[in-house]
Amino acid sequence: MRPLLIIIGISLGITSGIAQCNQYYQLSEGSEWEMESYNAKGKLTGKQTQKVTSYSGGANSFAATVQSTVYDKKDKEVMKGDLEFKCNNGTMMVDMRNFINEEQMKAFQNYEMQIEADNLEVPNDLSVGQTLKDGSVTLTTSNSPIPMNMSVNITDRKVVAKESITTPAGTFECYKITSKSTVNTKMGIGMTFNFSTVEWLAPKVAVVKSESYRNDKLQGYTLLTKRN
Repeated sequence: MRPLLIIIGISLGITSGIAQCNQYYQLSEGSEWEMESYNAKGKLTGKQTQKVTSYSGGANSFAATVQSTVYDKKDKEVMKGDLEFKCNNGTMMVDMRNFINEEQMKAFQNYEMQIEADNLEVPNDLSVGQTLKDGSVTLTTSNSPIPMNMSVNITDRKVVAKESITTPAGTFECYKITSKSTVNTKMGIGMTFNFSTVEWLAPKVAVVKSESYRNDKLQGYTLLTKRN
């Protein structure tokens, strides 16, 4: 199984002159960004581009729709869909559908799906030693030939350090956040996969880098490469 699509916070373009609900997630309609994914050996495996297609709100709250497009290593489009993001009184709610592996989502997309989610939260003020709220999402098909369901649970989210990170998009002062992910799938046969994740979150641009591990071995990583 490939690692999770581990872009845990969407990397966003800077919005100048506009009060924002959360200092890490600063959205405006039309802003775009790109994340590239690599395997443990540093070889490109694909990319994800995202664009804010609608935005409404003000200083204390907002709601935004983000169009997400996933490409393979040959730049062929694999999947496209919309993600919903909301912020209220400084707390950002991140759509848990963003953490579903694109290959498995393709297996579900031909059927009617029921989605239950408890989205991740990112508070406006982070500090080293802080524990963050868990998140989960479950997909279940209602008209497939065999029962199909999948769940992703993200737990043990902790702010462990403050570090400077450089990517093709620039150098950023970030909070380093660790977490654990459990993926359960049932497509005739039930299987469980466990991962650990490290991500680096910067003010105004959210996640600039993330890494995925399985049994303490690096499986892959993502980098912020472009933002407008």
